[in-house]
Amino acid sequence: MSLKTYPSLMTRNGGRDSWITLIIASIIIFLYAWFMLSSFKKTNTFNLYNIYCGALGKFWGNFLLILFAITLFLSLVESASVEANSMHTNMLFEVPSWYILIFFVCPALYTIKKGKAALIITTVISMVLIIISGINLSILTIKYKKLYYLLPILKDGIRPDIIKSFLQFLGLYGCFTIAFAYIEDIQDKNKIVRTSLISLIFIIQMQIISIMGIITTFEIRYLNTMPYPKLLQTQLVELSRFMESGEFFVMLQILGGWYIKYVLTFYALMKILKDLKIYDKYTIYTSSLLVLIAGLALSQDTFNLFRFLNYYTYICLVNFVIIPFIMMLIFRIRTVQKNRGQ
Repeated sequence: MSLKTYPSLMTRNGGRDSWITLIIASIIIFLYAWFMLSSFKKTNTFNLYNIYCGALGKFWGNFLLILFAITLFLSLVESASVEANSMHTNMLFEVPSWYILIFFVCPALYTIKKGKAALIITTVISMVLIIISGINLSILTIKYKKLYYLLPILKDGIRPDIIKSFLQFLGLYGCFTIAFAYIEDIQDKNKIVRTSLISLIFIIQMQIISIMGIITTFEIRYLNTMPYPKLLQTQLVELSRFMESGEFFVMLQILGGWYIKYVLTFYALMKILKDLKIYDKYTIYTSSLLVLIAGLALSQDTFNLFRFLNYYTYICLVNFVIIPFIMMLIFRIRTVQKNRGQ
């Protein structure tokens, strides 16, 4: 959702070559996911708390897992803030962002309180609708895309800004790591590597088509002036004087997509806090209130929000990609050595 909603944050660094950096980041995140998922099976350990503590001991394991939990909380703030700000600035201008925010956080709290079954049902239904709307949008916007906007490729070579773009893409791809909190709940883990990688391939092709689509629609100079280009791209749609805008489809994607990311991240955060033994019956309400306060502060000003998002991409890179990879690598080596010793 992050990559699809505010890609201009990365294209301002990567320019028209952002699709190339996205492809490289996609390859790396695929290899990262393959290593992590296969390591879960190889070590027969599916709990992040056990992996972190098994790698560095209880003190440092707890410390780094707290950083992971903080990043999950920042992801909640991102989801609530971006959803409220994007709807207010592009479609529901007369509706204040705080009003949108309240009607985002409170229903999400209700879903989470209903437990895992409600979470699964909501996710499956929403994802089906989001995929259908995404396919429709891709078809409806084809005639507005000009492939020559992608040229010339790497005109100025590999610049430092391109590397920044790559790191930001990789950081936002790191939200895939949120799913690791759920692995221990899966009963049949025999096909977990294959099915997860197939799902990731589906996500990757969707992201590449999306980023190339907005570059070929707006041209990079105009694209970089838009905070949420996808919401503007759909306003070009006209079909036989019957459909004059694809806003319904993109609203379904934005509202549904961010809602799903929020509830899945929230539930994952609660699982991590339980492992850290800093969870009580009021934690859900306290966390929701903190998200609401932070969301109100950020969603009021688009410039401040994007400053936060810029830092957020690098925080995700560290706590969702680099640190989990190092923890799993150390834990896997220790597990192999322990098994050989026995």
